[in-house]
Amino acid sequence: MTLEDQKNAILLLMDYAVNDEDQTPARELVDRYESDIIALHLFKEFYSYLPEAENDAIRLVRRLDKRGGNFILAVTTNRDTYLYLCNHEGAEFLGNHQEGIWDEEVLGYFGYRREQALEKFAALDDFPVYTPVGLDKGLCLMCAVERGELHRLGCPVEVCPWCGGQLVGCNCRFSQAGVDKFASEAQLDAFIEALEAKGRIPFDPVDQGVGFIKAG
Repeated sequence: MTLEDQKNAILLLMDYAVNDEDQTPARELVDRYESDIIALHLFKEFYSYLPEAENDAIRLVRRLDKRGGNFILAVTTNRDTYLYLCNHEGAEFLGNHQEGIWDEEVLGYFGYRREQALEKFAALDDFPVYTPVGLDKGLCLMCAVERGELHRLGCPVEVCPWCGGQLVGCNCRFSQAGVDKFASEAQLDAFIEALEAKGRIPFDPVDQGVGFIKAG
């Protein structure tokens, strides 16, 4: 599904989920994030499963935390504020902002205990409005990791540690696994093991920008 397809699906959901008087600002917000797949996943999740099961509209999205291309985003609506875990693959509802995050796996991943997260995220004005990944030069354009973080596996920006090209496009992934193509999970696992042993190259916004993708 393209970004345009995703946006159109969201707008269709909004026809039924958003009151007439709220349609214009709600759609303008979607327009603002139309090039950002993470925000579009968020909008689609929200408008598909309205948290209060009543018509509502997103007014503001704030970035509370981020790690390894995964974001904790706070969605302020006409009714309340809700928390979501979002990345390039999708969005997951975490709960009401006042109640905080209950998911122990999510809390552990970001390094919080429940009480710590409640305290840290209490004052929403302390956190910035979410910036589309494409406008944040400190993030990988494709998988949203920060400088020094490893790319999400499969990201086209990741550099091959053997030849220096794009890891998803060079032949090293096959030669290191001893195959012509990946035909099984075991072969892919063999490549990943070889990649980890060689040492993956973290994201660097200076050397791994849009130009690197085009050159590959």
